[in-house]
Amino acid sequence: MFLLGFSWSFMKYKNILLAVFSGILLIFIFPALNFSILSWIALIPLLLSIKNKSLKESFLLGFLAGLIAFSGLLYWLILTLVRYGGISYGVSLFVFLLLVSYLALYIACFSWAFRFFTIRFPVSGFRFLYGGCLWVSLELLRTYLFTGFPWVLLGYSQWRSLAIIQISELTGVYGVSFLIVMVNVAIAQATEIKDIKKRMKILLLPVVVILLCLVYGVFVVSKSSNAVGEASIKVSVIQANINQDVKWDELSQFDILDKYEELTRRVSKENSEIIVWPETAVPGYLRHERGLFYRVSNTARLNNVWLIVGGPDFINDNYYNAAFLISPKGEIADQYNKIHLVLFGEKVPLRKPLSKFFKILDEMGDYTPGEGISLLETPSAKFGVVICFESIFPDLFRRFVKSGADVMVNITEDCWYGRTSAPWQHFSVNIFRAVENRTPVIRVANTGISGFIDPYGRVRKSSAIFTEDFLTDDVLLREKTTFYTRYGDIFSYLCVFITVLFVVWTIVKKKN
Repeated sequence: MFLLGFSWSFMKYKNILLAVFSGILLIFIFPALNFSILSWIALIPLLLSIKNKSLKESFLLGFLAGLIAFSGLLYWLILTLVRYGGISYGVSLFVFLLLVSYLALYIACFSWAFRFFTIRFPVSGFRFLYGGCLWVSLELLRTYLFTGFPWVLLGYSQWRSLAIIQISELTGVYGVSFLIVMVNVAIAQATEIKDIKKRMKILLLPVVVILLCLVYGVFVVSKSSNAVGEASIKVSVIQANINQDVKWDELSQFDILDKYEELTRRVSKENSEIIVWPETAVPGYLRHERGLFYRVSNTARLNNVWLIVGGPDFINDNYYNAAFLISPKGEIADQYNKIHLVLFGEKVPLRKPLSKFFKILDEMGDYTPGEGISLLETPSAKFGVVICFESIFPDLFRRFVKSGADVMVNITEDCWYGRTSAPWQHFSVNIFRAVENRTPVIRVANTGISGFIDPYGRVRKSSAIFTEDFLTDDVLLREKTTFYTRYGDIFSYLCVFITVLFVVWTIVKKKN
């Protein structure tokens, strides 16, 4: 009787359990768990759960899977809002649920649209094509809608799989997402077919595509070299591990500078041409506070190095999150102001009406976005600097490279995330930015992870989180301009075009 009861309960809730299982698998494939192999089957339970379901049921099952997945991947947001945002647990939980519900809508829309297509084309051999294109179209939308939040895109799960991610120089990270969905859809469709020959036919093309991508990746990586050529520059990074609680305390200002000066003095013995400090390393307004400027300027002069340092700035009533280039003479040689600001972190839309309900918004800073791409140029190389989460936007990043950057630098704080999976999730996106543009990426985080990534996505050196450290490496300058750098997200827009074609086809088919 127990077994019969369990069997009946399982059958009754089978589709819900399958959707939940997909959500759990999607958590496991990303950092810091990193069971990336599961990504190739993670969507299969969800796809099976919506089989023979109505469009409404498909949407709800997709939403459930997305809610589970993003809750497990973004749990750290609650800790960040409570500890550093000064927001209560109740309000933090509400904001968290609002965000993950919004993100879950993308998987819900995928489930709804995929089921819609399968109803119209029940025996289609192109299911893997419209499935992959649909997913990529939604990821592209998520990159731009409401200023964009392309965190944990499906392709990022493969950040350690060097061979498969090399196609990113053609397609961007979205191409890797396409491959993953293609395989999931093909396997799910194959389970519906009893005839072995027909099943193999469904799997044949996806298998061939994956093999071609792997062969291409292995060939590209094997042809590359880790050796340092003539076109290189020695760079050091400083990870000072400054506690966020004291970072903006005026009494701690000079203690912080003492630490940066000491670490810079120690690492300068390795004869680096340029040393990089992280985002907002300077605890004040460098161009406006004479004592602060003297300390930083003197550090560059005494060690005879170029410095890239992060710090706030203001011009008239406009405040900026900036990166400064300090010459060995102690002069500010150039400056980049952050373009893409963090919504509700650096930019608060609808401040007046929302602050009636959330008083904390009145205390939040309101930065001005920079006017455009600006490279920091030394005699040896041109540096493109992206600040904090600007690195998660593929097109913004590639625009620096297209503008002539020889080396890309990502300076960030990352203390906000604590000892969670977020620092690893943030670090992993830089692997793709390096491969997409075949440019070295230097990452400098106050509390880690800092490191050096070569143009093929190999991590040459990296630091642990929440440790005081410095690293030095000979960085190869960019030698080629990739298809992705030249043309951007043309693959993704092609996926959008194909998705639209399928929509038109279904309308025409229904009329006939």
